[in-house]
Amino acid sequence: MTSSEGRRHALVEDLEAARARFIAALTDVEPDLFTVPGLMETWSARDLVEHVAFWSDHGADALELAAAGHGADFEYDSSQTDAMNAETLRGASTLTYGEVTKHEQVAFERFRDDLAGLDPSLLDLVLGNGDTVERVIRYDGPDHYDEHTGHIRAWFTGEDEPDGDA
Repeated sequence: MTSSEGRRHALVEDLEAARARFIAALTDVEPDLFTVPGLMETWSARDLVEHVAFWSDHGADALELAAAGHGADFEYDSSQTDAMNAETLRGASTLTYGEVTKHEQVAFERFRDDLAGLDPSLLDLVLGNGDTVERVIRYDGPDHYDEHTGHIRAWFTGEDEPDGDA
């Protein structure tokens, strides 16, 4: 295994482990609390699940562009984050628990599968937004799942929420 293959394999493992921690934390959410605001400001658990699904799809989109030789077309920048999150939040409000958990599962599997099949030499490719493929994987994948796992845990323990952006 080359070092790039090893890095890709480690990223897949990190993504799977972070998602498993997120799903485990969600099991603490009682069904009647799933749509109650307050988990993260005005967000409910339902909103948060749809949010991570959106960003998993976003990461998969970046991987697919890179794999197709169109990495320069990935133009996301962090100034768009709040507007993208607000749009996702509006859409989540009409969805059921089953719908958001299914979307998250499908989005995660797409992201994971795209990552597992990615040519490992593309991890260092600089995308149109100036980030490397690996950086996008981290911020849309394992780092993002871990951030929101912390929010779920904090909601139940009363501890301070972790620092970081949604």
